Formats: sequence, C-alpha cells, structure tokens
Amino acid sequence: MNVPVEFTKEYIEANSPKEEQLYTAFLGSGEPYRSINRHNFHMGAREGYAHDPAKAPADSSVPGLDLEDDELYYNTTGSAAAYWKQFDLPKPTKDIRKLRADLREWGYCLIEDALSKDQYVRMKKRLSDQAAGERKAGIACWTGTPLPPGENLPRTQFLHTLINKGEQFIQCVEHDPRGVQGGPLIEQILKETMGPGFLMSSFIGIMPTQYNMPQGLHMDQAMSPFVDSNAPFTVNTMYIMDDLTAFNGGTLVVPGSHRLLSEIGSGNPVEKPLPPAINLEAPAGTVMMFEGRLLHGTGVNQSDAERIILVMNSVKAVMRQQELHMLSAAPDVLENASAKLLYRLGAYPGGLGGVEGAWAEYIVNQRFAIERGEYIRVRELSPDSSVEELSRDYGYRYSESGRHQASHQPESIPEVARYHSVEPAWQLKS
Repeated sequence: MNVPVEFTKEYIEANSPKEEQLYTAFLGSGEPYRSINRHNFHMGAREGYAHDPAKAPADSSVPGLDLEDDELYYNTTGSAAAYWKQFDLPKPTKDIRKLRADLREWGYCLIEDALSKDQYVRMKKRLSDQAAGERKAGIACWTGTPLPPGENLPRTQFLHTLINKGEQFIQCVEHDPRGVQGGPLIEQILKETMGPGFLMSSFIGIMPTQYNMPQGLHMDQAMSPFVDSNAPFTVNTMYIMDDLTAFNGGTLVVPGSHRLLSEIGSGNPVEKPLPPAINLEAPAGTVMMFEGRLLHGTGVNQSDAERIILVMNSVKAVMRQQELHMLSAAPDVLENASAKLLYRLGAYPGGLGGVEGAWAEYIVNQRFAIERGEYIRVRELSPDSSVEELSRDYGYRYSESGRHQASHQPESIPEVARYHSVEPAWQLKS
C-alpha cells in the first residue's frame, strides 16, 4: 500500500520538534509538584514536602525517621506550631456560614459532632473489627506511605470499598442522618462546591500504625499541571474516628495552600516559599471537609494506639472515579440500593461510562448479567447474518434504550418480536 509520505512515522517525527509541539512542554512541566518538593526552599520543609527514609540519619531512634529535626515537614510542634499560632485556623463548629468561610479561606473546615455518640461508637467498632479481620485473613492492604527501611510492607493499613462492609457506610455515601447526623450539612457543602450531580469517587479507611513513614504532601486534585483558580474539582469528607493530635500523626495540612497554588496558575512553578505544614488536631466524631487543591498527607503516628480516619472523595460527574464501584460493589448492595446511592456509585452514567450505548440509565442489569456469564455482546453483523445470529439474546435488548426502541425498529426480522415485551430481572426500588 502506498502511504503518503506525510503520514509516515519517520516524517511525522522529523517534523515534530518539541518546541513546535502543541502543549507537550506544559503537560510535562511536572508543576506544581516539582516546586512543592524543592529542597531548602519552603518553610519547615528543608527536604521538600516529601520524605525519603534513606536520607534519615543512621543513628535515628526510629529507622527511616528523624523526629527531632524541626526543619522537616512532618515535625510540626516547633517552628511550624509557632508560625500558625498567629492565625485563627478552623475550629470545630456547626455553623454552616463559618464552615463556608473556613473552606474558602483555608481550604478545609471542621464540622463539630457530625457523628452522634451512638453513630460514632457503632462506626468505630465496625472499622476496628473490619481492620482486624482483614489482617487475620491475610488480605489487609498496606499502602499509602513509604516502606520503612528493611521492611516489606508500609505501616499504614487501608480499608477499601467500605460500601460492602457495613450499612452505616452506605448511609455516609447517601448523607443519611440515620448514619451520620451531619449528613445533610455535608451534602449541602458538596453541592455548593461541585454542583448537585457529584459522584462518590472512593471511600476508604486509613490507619497508620506506630512509626509509619509520613506521606508526601499532595493535592487530591492531582491532575497536574491543571489547577483551576475558581473552584475545586474534588472535595474530601474525612470522618475522624480517634482524637487527632501531632503525636498520633493527625493529617498534615498546609492551610491556605489551595489558594496559593491556584493563584500561581496551571503549569507554573512555585516561586515563593510555602508555609509549613501543621498536624490537624480535632476530636473524634468531627468531620473535616477539605477541597482537592489543599496540600495534605498522612502524618507520623508516634503512639502505640489505633488511629483511624475515613476519607470519602467526591468528584464532579464528568470525572473518572477512583474506585470502579460497578465492579467492586457486592450484588446485594446494588440489589437493595436506592436511586441516590446508585447514582453516587456511578451506576447511572449520564453519558459517561455506559455499556454498549446504554448511557442514560441504570446499568445494574448489565452488571448482574455479566456476573452470571449471561451477557451477550453485539459483535459483527450484516444483512447476510443468519437468523440465529440476528435474533440472539443480546444484552442490549434488556437496556432501557433497547426495550424502548425494540418495537419501532423499521427493518427488524419477525423472529426478534419475542423481545418486544422483555422485562429485566432487576428493577429500581421505589
């Protein structure tokens, strides 16, 4: 086949020097993370906002850590605490106007008593039991923080797909006050920041154990180099299950960093030192909401006690979710789910994430049929295909689109009329 020279790989490469490529330089800038991890630049972060255990002094009392050096970002009780003492940082409150102001100014806010005492006790026990059970079953997930020197696993346990592990976690996704009394307030703030059609991206438990390595500070809106100055793309809801302090590694944050980084602009370097990180301090039962542009990370738990937080990440409906809920969710969770929960899980694609053109409907039936091994995909067909091929029990026939249009198809063969009245096995519960 004679291919025009302009379409050959050699010609294209010869005529694509980097300086002429559209946005390659921008996309490869590595900013703002390249600047965030700059050494000897930011306040209280001599080695940047990331930790390399190999650089810790050999004579440290805890291998891989230096808990005495006041110029490392994960040590916050010295100069970092002194710096932030002059500011009125967010405190737990139920006042929605104050919560809005804190989220706007500092990138996070603290909802006081978002969990009632009973709700807190139930959730804490369920989490502790689940974490212990997964460890005992040999399926615990250790991730999120660097490996300590000489060890095979990180010292931070993650609990994934919480919607399968307790009714109260489903109530958190739905912001049902039966499971989280502050749910309606949380939902309102999420609607105001991302619009009413937001999705639940992931919902995980994070449990750092004693002397875990600190997590590098990062934005959950990590689509570097894109940072929008108008509003966040994502917002986190963090359920605090143990009193957080600097000693037990309360979440590290750089208050106000959401504004500082977004004002610098997408793909641009950070040219002025950022403030030091500080450990979040808040009582159990509080919910922290923080937006996706805020620099944060897991701190060092120096205590020998369990320290659990839950983080639910929510995103705009046009964004890809971190967890593929339509595969992860247990069948009974989907079978009994409300329309609200299904939507939050992404089961109603709305144009993105559909199955064979079923884009604006619930795709639960497709999931169940695939799981049973009964879903037949439409493959190569033609007017000369056999009656058997044309009249197969295709999964698309059971979609809302397929069912609605079936009896109106102008050229369909008579043998497919039997599908005009098909009813899917799963129906949305009212």
